[in-house]
Amino acid sequence: MTIVSYRVAAASIRHGARNAPLVARPGGAGPDAAYNPARSAEAITDSPVPIPRVAAASVVFLRAEIRAEHPSAPILGEERMGAGVAVTAEHVLTAHYLVLGASTAEVVGLDGRERRVDRVSIDHESGLALLTVEGAGFEPARLRAEEELTPGDPVFLLTCTGDKERRGASGHVSFVGPFEAFWEYMLDRAIMTTMVNPGLAGGPLLDGRGHVAGIVSLGLAAVGRYSLAIPTALFLERRALLESGQPVPEAERRAWIGFYPQAHDDAVAVSGLVSGGPADSAGLQRGDLLVSLDGHPVQDLRQLYRALWRKAPGEVVGMQVLREDSIHVIDIVAGDRYEFYK
Repeated sequence: MTIVSYRVAAASIRHGARNAPLVARPGGAGPDAAYNPARSAEAITDSPVPIPRVAAASVVFLRAEIRAEHPSAPILGEERMGAGVAVTAEHVLTAHYLVLGASTAEVVGLDGRERRVDRVSIDHESGLALLTVEGAGFEPARLRAEEELTPGDPVFLLTCTGDKERRGASGHVSFVGPFEAFWEYMLDRAIMTTMVNPGLAGGPLLDGRGHVAGIVSLGLAAVGRYSLAIPTALFLERRALLESGQPVPEAERRAWIGFYPQAHDDAVAVSGLVSGGPADSAGLQRGDLLVSLDGHPVQDLRQLYRALWRKAPGEVVGMQVLREDSIHVIDIVAGDRYEFYK
């Protein structure tokens, strides 16, 4: 894995050659050597992956303020920072938890200008968010539209550490496949890589041609699987809806009960609850061991979520749990995550 830190000469980008690759030089130099307004922008790295200038110009720094009373604030905080990538002149794609519940948000491009975010469109199912910044004039990145990445493919991660610095890392895809998380979230084709993210979440994962193949969302602890990206294909499936700013149709919304299940040894236990969420209100407790959901046995998170998402918001979910030495049946009226976290 190679890590590179650089500042891009924005002036040279404005004066042409936007699609020329950033120069990769073996041996490299320190971060400051990468910035020289008198010449074309360069990234000093021994990475085998060329970094198109347009990709670097498309990455923005993101800052969001969240109301203290928002239900996400106790876990994710009231001030969040991340990265994003412009996909049109006025739309930025990022990880949704960075702007979940944001009362205000702003992005900073390579020119150093702060731009106010006018609208945030959240997609809880994919974990992506699309920010509308009217009149921003961003240089949009190119999106990977064909077949998905496969293990062994070279990739490059581009992100921010603040509003003035971009950092990157090169590596390879180590796994493409199922991923389940404890906040009622699951992907069928998550991208995992050998790269440790050297900056903030939300930036682009680039393929060998500099096209955006995913949005880097999480850091992982597994050997050889250090970062997780959400495939761009999930954004392309929902692009029209997200760009329109319209709410997700009710028919497409999944049941949500607001709990944190953890799988271990062919069993699923409740490790926590969202305060004021449906499960909390119905009496589910931390430490409960799940036996079944609506009569369907539950031994792992994938089984659990598939059973849960057969239901829609407002429908009753029957949970059979083992608490201490006795079995309890708890009926939970499923909630709507979009309404709860709006």
